[in-house]
Amino acid sequence: MKATARYTTVALILFALVAIVNGNIAVAAGNSKVRVMTQNQSLGADLTPIIAAGDPLEFNAAVIAALGEVAANNYHERVQSLAATIAERSPHLVGLQEMFAFGCTPVSFTIPDPCGSFGPAFNDHAAATVAALQGMGADYTAVATVKNLSLDFVFPGPTSVFNVPGLPVFLDADLLPDMFVTVVDRDVTLARGDVAATPVSFACLKPSVDGCNYVSVAETSVGGETIFIERGFVAVDAMIKGDAFRFVNTHLEVRFPDPSDPLSMGLQALQSTELLMALTANPEPAGSRVVLVGDFNSDPGDVPPAPFLTPYMQIVSGKAIDNTPISMPYSDTWLLRPQDEPGLTCCEDGGLLNATSEHTRRVDIIFSKAAPDKVNASRVLNTSADDKTPSGLWPSDHATVDAMLKFLDR
Repeated sequence: MKATARYTTVALILFALVAIVNGNIAVAAGNSKVRVMTQNQSLGADLTPIIAAGDPLEFNAAVIAALGEVAANNYHERVQSLAATIAERSPHLVGLQEMFAFGCTPVSFTIPDPCGSFGPAFNDHAAATVAALQGMGADYTAVATVKNLSLDFVFPGPTSVFNVPGLPVFLDADLLPDMFVTVVDRDVTLARGDVAATPVSFACLKPSVDGCNYVSVAETSVGGETIFIERGFVAVDAMIKGDAFRFVNTHLEVRFPDPSDPLSMGLQALQSTELLMALTANPEPAGSRVVLVGDFNSDPGDVPPAPFLTPYMQIVSGKAIDNTPISMPYSDTWLLRPQDEPGLTCCEDGGLLNATSEHTRRVDIIFSKAAPDKVNASRVLNTSADDKTPSGLWPSDHATVDAMLKFLDR
């Protein structure tokens, strides 16, 4: 994967100017509390072999292998455990990442059911999550979405004559595609039925559904076509028992999008700079508390690639990648809880069948712009062997993080 920082100096200056103009901070009045959760649901496959494929045959084989992984990491089963975690804890707002939708269109003249060859691989994680919650009697609605990586267009080349969106997949030797596979990644915010939540309309350079994609983006070549590994953020303004909250959900790029280049870590740092600038340039309503959750792919102990700050360092200091102040600092709410535990959240083996949890990093985090006065019931969930699905799968390669944040009158 090639990591490219598509963030212009002009854009940085514009964001900084808007941030200065709109930099006044509102303080909420009255006692308030909110229960929030963040959950990366895992796409179920390692896409690295697809991205690294050197020729069309290798690429096709990698796609077939990935589909087999997705099928084996049975999302239909895993979603029941993930939804049960939400239903049991009953948070007001939930930030979900890696909410993939896999689609398949059969076109084979030789294979009767090519899509069926991959069993449960084709599904919509967002729709399945809401359906599972409703089946458990938990009233949740998807209230905001940002669309990230998208392979849902007609790819150029010889197979474009089929005029079918998605990646062409060849399952036999007749040189004709047997199916076209679409892949869409999203971050989705859920709200409990008694919470009124409205998507925030950000002034951003790359709007995407209800949110924004980052201008700083990794890119790769898939089947000869340049693909942008989009990441993004989305927010809602919510009212909970008369108290106002702005809830922001994001998924930053992996730590080293280009493993051969240590400086590629700067890509996620650029994205976090964009995020802080956007949140400052689009201030929350007066009296609203801001809570920021997500998979930041940044652990508090990560060593920064000099002279950059890591995303975690930026968020807790309110500074840009180059150490320039651009925001109010955010509090890492895990550090405010009574118990002293590491709270590791990532990552299980790709096959999700490892016997004991292998988490070594804390990258799924709940931040708060104004430090809550009390953090209760803050837990890392789905890390015990008892949490596995009936067939022995971890619900996700990431843990779920849950917290009740209480703010007192100021």
